[in-house]
Amino acid sequence: MVSILRVAAAVNKATAGDPNACLREIQHTIALLGDSPADLVIFPQLALAPPDSGSLLSSSWLAEGCRSALGELCLATSSLDCAVVVGLPMGVNGRVRSVCAVLHRGQALGMVPALDQPEDSSWEEEGLLPPETVFACGDLRFCVLPCDPLQLPRFMDRLEGSGCGLVAVPCYPHAFAGGIRRAEEVVATVSQVYGCAVAVAAGGVGNSSSPYLYQGFTAVYECGQKLCGDVAGRESFVSVCDLDCDIIYSQLAITGAKAPFARMDPAGSREGMLRPVSPNPYLAGIADPDGYYDEFFSLQIRSLADRLERTGLRKLVVGISGGLDSTLAALVAARALETLGLPAENLLGITMPGFGTSERTLWNALTLLEGLGAQCREIPIAKAVSQHFADIGHDPSVRDVTYENAQARERTQILLDLANSEGALVVGTGDLSEAALGWCTFGGDQIASYNVNITATKTMVRGIVEVIARSQYFPRLTDILYDILGTPVSPELLPPDSQGAISQQTEDILGPYPLHEFFLYYFVRYGMRPSKIWSYACVAFSGQYTPPYLEDCLRLFIRRFFAGQFKRSCAPDAAVIGEVNLCGVSYRIPSDMDATALLKELDRIHLDPPPSQPINPEKEDNCQ
Repeated sequence: MVSILRVAAAVNKATAGDPNACLREIQHTIALLGDSPADLVIFPQLALAPPDSGSLLSSSWLAEGCRSALGELCLATSSLDCAVVVGLPMGVNGRVRSVCAVLHRGQALGMVPALDQPEDSSWEEEGLLPPETVFACGDLRFCVLPCDPLQLPRFMDRLEGSGCGLVAVPCYPHAFAGGIRRAEEVVATVSQVYGCAVAVAAGGVGNSSSPYLYQGFTAVYECGQKLCGDVAGRESFVSVCDLDCDIIYSQLAITGAKAPFARMDPAGSREGMLRPVSPNPYLAGIADPDGYYDEFFSLQIRSLADRLERTGLRKLVVGISGGLDSTLAALVAARALETLGLPAENLLGITMPGFGTSERTLWNALTLLEGLGAQCREIPIAKAVSQHFADIGHDPSVRDVTYENAQARERTQILLDLANSEGALVVGTGDLSEAALGWCTFGGDQIASYNVNITATKTMVRGIVEVIARSQYFPRLTDILYDILGTPVSPELLPPDSQGAISQQTEDILGPYPLHEFFLYYFVRYGMRPSKIWSYACVAFSGQYTPPYLEDCLRLFIRRFFAGQFKRSCAPDAAVIGEVNLCGVSYRIPSDMDATALLKELDRIHLDPPPSQPINPEKEDNCQ
């Protein structure tokens, strides 16, 4: 994997006033990594002499013992590639300071002071490094901020101008009820707001229970997503995960690029990944998917109601196919009219059966509109399209792109002309997945007055309709919504089979929508290179799709993504609701950009064997 750094947050069992016992536990904890060496291992503040050592922490003999133990730790880790951050009390200019040492290959690169002590003199004068000191491990820049995680936001401004992508937080806070939960909430927020990674190693194993209680824990977050973490039991433990520098630096809000104080080489390539990779990254980290879909639906309603109110129009026109996208658009339109206090019949639903329309989808379209109380018009298009074929000299037995697109353009003409005659606004139905793949007809279903689904993927559209079907939004429509959910996704532009069933199924042509949505997420949100997206897909869809099949689908995605940009370049207005979207204000590329270079980059996957038995500790929990 490119730009992947393995980070371990470790908590060693500590013995008050005994640096050598602490050292043995630190060495034991590093050994727990076994055959999966980390690039950076972070131990707690005061790992060599815990805070329950009390007044002994200010004694010179304990500081000397810690310094000696630190020297032994340097020696013990000299043959390892990993960098180690470890905290200890250290004598500085005749007094004892709490510091964190950064070790690499047998050397102490520097000491960073804890931030929970008075700054009554210059750290540089005491031979200490300021907390904003930047270290570099491979592509990852990191700083060490030894502090209570609850106080972390106070110190983040120190990192401005550093370009720091990881904040290591060694600490030893007192335990209190709800403390770990609150600390994780703060760390998650800092990580999300600053677009960085935060790794916490909080000490608290083997300590005294008086006067304070300590409970060790670890937590590593990347751009708001938790990658690993645990709460201490009674023994030393370590939490390990992989950080992705490409993700971090695509989101990083800490500007600048301060020259690193020390640069370290990463441990090297490894098999598999130690990070959760969800097959549905749009829902990764969302505890309540139903709540998320409900909120998305509410924002769709709000956006359309605002547009209708500002234009001064009072009616909406929607083309209803009996499929998922037009169903959601109709539901949004109905609730938008209700929000504005307008009657349900101000929604004009048009169903336009053509050469490929099945009885099932036609019945569902008509039943849906009846249940919404909307005006319903059925306008068959076969006769008009056949006349058009005659006019342009197209043989209707040749079922090519002309045969299909003529139907889509005829439908759009009907919708736009009816909107003119009714003084209405045409609501677009296309979704984000279709826009990404160019799976729409230029000058056909690509055109509308306003799009409501364009920042929702096909999978999200399905999820929203499922939530609506289970809720009491439209109690009369429950059965019909479930039947629509069970209908194969199809543009229905080719005639049904001999049994009248849908013959043209979109995913038979394009491949599974979840794969293309996965590719889109990582390509647009993080700007990942194709070879890396493929590696992520091999982890997320392990056991479901083979690596060669994933490569084929990714190549198809890249080709179609760039070939379809000209349609997105002149797309109708829409509200940017989803985090990943292709609206012009958020994502822009030239309409004539060539995909060749990206396809060549994907050839890199053939230089190494595909990932085998990838490590993905939370895979099952992330299958949304």
